[in-house]
Amino acid sequence: MKKAGIIIGIIAAIALVICLVPLKEVAYTAMVDYEDMETYYEDEPYEVTEIYTETVPLDYEVVESEQYIEGATSVFSVVVRNEDNIAGAFTVDFSIMYGCTFIAPGYIQVASIPFSHEEELHLGPNDTRTGTYSADNPYPANCGLDSWDYDITPATKELERERTVIKYHQVEKQRTVIKQRPETRYKRVTLLDYLLHY
Repeated sequence: MKKAGIIIGIIAAIALVICLVPLKEVAYTAMVDYEDMETYYEDEPYEVTEIYTETVPLDYEVVESEQYIEGATSVFSVVVRNEDNIAGAFTVDFSIMYGCTFIAPGYIQVASIPFSHEEELHLGPNDTRTGTYSADNPYPANCGLDSWDYDITPATKELERERTVIKYHQVEKQRTVIKQRPETRYKRVTLLDYLLHY
């Protein structure tokens, strides 16, 4: 009986060693953090002076404008001075409005009839010229001048100008980043655990 107890004790001790005491070393993989330098590129602004060409009208002045009657003729005139430093053509557009009243048995009709004329003046620097338009009333006697106006279209010139613009270029920079890598590590496991899982 005593022997049986000893045998059972030995078996229990062996079982405890197999189940609880780490006897076997095994390898496993663990992910570990580490710092690394990373290169990246960033758009960085910078200023540059840029030369460009701009088309601008010539400078001018309307010295005088008038309308008067000369005999049976209406005369329209516009005096233009070129105030620029280059010669050019200045177009004077005359806009004339006639008002007419038509009377017939049973009705009266009132109408506005437009008329236009264009004249081109070639002016050197600081030159002054007069654009005129002489017109007999092209309509029946029951039509008269209501109003008139003019518009001037000057020649143009090219000017070189400067402007500051923002451009971008890529700049190489570096920063610290956290990465992960696999690392082999070792641990001791019980014989039973090793037999069951490895």
